Amino acid sequence: MIHAIIGDIVSITETAVVLRCNDIEYSLNVSAQTASRLSQLGGEDRLGVRLLATLIHREDSMTLFGFIDEAEREAFKQLQTVSGIGSKQALRILSGISVKHLAEALDSGNVKLLSTIPGVGPKTGQKMILALRNVLVLEDDKVPSPSSSKRAALREWGDILDALVEMGYDRRRVEEVVERLVTEEQAKFATFSHHETEEFIFRSAIIALG
Repeated sequence: MIHAIIGDIVSITETAVVLRCNDIEYSLNVSAQTASRLSQLGGEDRLGVRLLATLIHREDSMTLFGFIDEAEREAFKQLQTVSGIGSKQALRILSGISVKHLAEALDSGNVKLLSTIPGVGPKTGQKMILALRNVLVLEDDKVPSPSSSKRAALREWGDILDALVEMGYDRRRVEEVVERLVTEEQAKFATFSHHETEEFIFRSAIIALG
């Protein structure tokens, strides 16, 4: 599982960035928002840049996506839980609006604002609101809601969630199972290392998911 890529910026376009890590160059698809922020870096700031990453493996391709921070990566993942939105459209959405404004629009039910994002019409905007209202919660939100607490707990095991989803399991079902395991087995985890905890959750989730 690839959590992040750290390297020197070789090139940046509106949709991708190339990072050189030792003798390997990685091309990561990024949002226009991330590309813009990286483009503002100069000199030594373009060296040792860290981008969070998500690898999506299809039958005919392996695509690496890069994110400037955890909020953007979480938004990318959650957008794909909406019916009809895949990885490419999720990235286009994040190119057209900041994560902060996206979360605000979803929580306030602002279909009009969502419909101004390229590729998002009123129907898709409504589906996004129904699926993601009070789900995208920013790190600096002052009062965590039950949804935000759940997301914070699951975020620690994001790599396990991604691996199970890539195996074909439904994301919402995976989140329910992992959340239950983390809650019920908390005492047991106190005696485990982080690696042992990951292995236990992964194995137990597969059994529970059938």
